[in-house]
Amino acid sequence: MKKFILTTVLLVMALAVTAQTYNNPRQRSTNSKVKITKVERTPKCTVIYLHYTASNNPADMSLIDPRSCLIDEATGKKYFPVAALNFKWNTWYKGNCTYKIQFPALPKYTSVVTFQEPLTEKNAFIVTNIALPVKGQ
Repeated sequence: MKKFILTTVLLVMALAVTAQTYNNPRQRSTNSKVKITKVERTPKCTVIYLHYTASNNPADMSLIDPRSCLIDEATGKKYFPVAALNFKWNTWYKGNCTYKIQFPALPKYTSVVTFQEPLTEKNAFIVTNIALPVKGQ
């Protein structure tokens, strides 16, 4: 029994050290309907939760372009999506939606990113200054 408890505690501690979740991080959006509600970071990937709040207009719809990217604001390096976790790329969705977008793992030192759809698209979503606090900063 002691071994089981010790193993469980060590497993929970290991997960806590390797995974970080940021709820409602600081950010600036070019569109008042778009907000990053959560960022999950693990050694294997980064998952962005982008929430779109629809207006009362029944025709209000949203989609996410697969050419979107995360940009490390300190280095300018771009990270492109690996997967659409709960939606299909370039598919229109009605009403409020939360899009889960998986990206490659960000370096541990990355502390501020921008989410950007291609600027060639009309009404592209751009969310800047997304804060991902780094321990020791």
